[in-house]
Amino acid sequence: MRTQGLYIGGAWQHPDATFTVTDPWDGTVVGRVASAEAHQATAAVDAAVAADCPAAHERARVLRRTADLVEERAELFAQTIRAEAGKPISAARGEVGRAVDTLRLSAEEARRLAGEAIPMDAVAAGEGLLAFTVPRPVGPVAAITPFNFPLNLVTHKVGPAVAAGCPVLLKPSERTPLTAGLLVECFDEAGLPAGMLNLVTGDPGTVVGTWTDDPRVAVLTFTGSSSVGWSLKQRSPAKRHVLELGSNTAMVVADDADLDAAVQAAVTGAFTYSGQACISLQRVYVTPGAAEPFLERLAKAAESLVAGDPKDERTVVGPLISAEATQRVSSWVEAALRSGASLRAGGDIADGVLRPTVLADVPSDASVMCEEVFGPVVSVNTVPDLDAAVREVNASRFGLNTAVFTASTATALKYVRQAEAGAVLVNLAPSFRTDHMPYGGVKDSGEGREGVPYAVRALLDPKLVILGG
Repeated sequence: MRTQGLYIGGAWQHPDATFTVTDPWDGTVVGRVASAEAHQATAAVDAAVAADCPAAHERARVLRRTADLVEERAELFAQTIRAEAGKPISAARGEVGRAVDTLRLSAEEARRLAGEAIPMDAVAAGEGLLAFTVPRPVGPVAAITPFNFPLNLVTHKVGPAVAAGCPVLLKPSERTPLTAGLLVECFDEAGLPAGMLNLVTGDPGTVVGTWTDDPRVAVLTFTGSSSVGWSLKQRSPAKRHVLELGSNTAMVVADDADLDAAVQAAVTGAFTYSGQACISLQRVYVTPGAAEPFLERLAKAAESLVAGDPKDERTVVGPLISAEATQRVSSWVEAALRSGASLRAGGDIADGVLRPTVLADVPSDASVMCEEVFGPVVSVNTVPDLDAAVREVNASRFGLNTAVFTASTATALKYVRQAEAGAVLVNLAPSFRTDHMPYGGVKDSGEGREGVPYAVRALLDPKLVILGG
């Protein structure tokens, strides 16, 4: 069991107030973590404001060294993710590898920060003048991260902020704070100056509320539910916001699709880490010629997945983050069945794990269709043609990733033009993501973009310099 304090101004603090972290699989206590009060959240802001930001080459060195340390301790990180998040160990190891890439990408960006030359003589008044911009870090960044990727989503906020020269106030999910603590130890060992990274754990209302109301915090970057994200923006309209919010990701399968590839994409998209990702696949719209063959193959594939103990190397679907989450998702499945949907695979709970579930003919107003499930459930509906599929996809209030499977370039491009989403993937799972690509959504799925180069740009302002004669 790990005991973890607050990290403020380059030093660990251990207040009396704590909370426990438990393993979602068996309920074992795996950590006891400090619970901050408002004055400690404010002290973290004080430390961030006072931090001595190192030069770009030094920030790059720290990020590279931190990446090396995470890589050296990869199994410790993976086992910690498995224990506090219930993530299958194979997926946890994959997350660690991605986080190492994210940190190294951030190191590269730290060395690329540059302004631009302004052609002043483009107008008569500018003749004889020389002008350029200098990138300037915007200031302290409050980073609020969720439970489902307790390492890589933290590095997606901390890495770009350090690269840009912005001090960070990190509040990880109270369900998965231990992995973040290990990462902070790596940054400390790598030589990041005091105040450039502060870890404050505890009640979200206390910690995040303090930072949201503090005018010295320049940016609030949040990954989580749409309701919370928009409420944070409403409460702090003067801040800059990067909001990565929810979705009910959709995929379209046309008659001419490679069904084997489409089924594999659906399995990957819907059931990896038990569907607990904002780009997990929830809705599939299939045209008539492919509908029944697709459903049969998908149901068979879902039934073949290993569900259970996250420590088992074969496990794909482990427990949801809590028993309450399991019951919520199960109740949504039952409600869909009562409203006329048919069950093609799964639907039951075994050893506390909701087995991979495939539904068909699901009413569009069912929660499994119109809300974010965050569980191992995918719904498949037949539509008459691509136009009908686009209408169904776009009827959602969300718009993060979406995908289409077709052999036709014309069909693919039509879908690309018409789908309302932050990203459209062609013949790829909609859950596909690399850590340097722009990532974000439209509508209720948020605003701003992550992906290391894009996140860095969001944390810089161009300072204009004009030289006269």
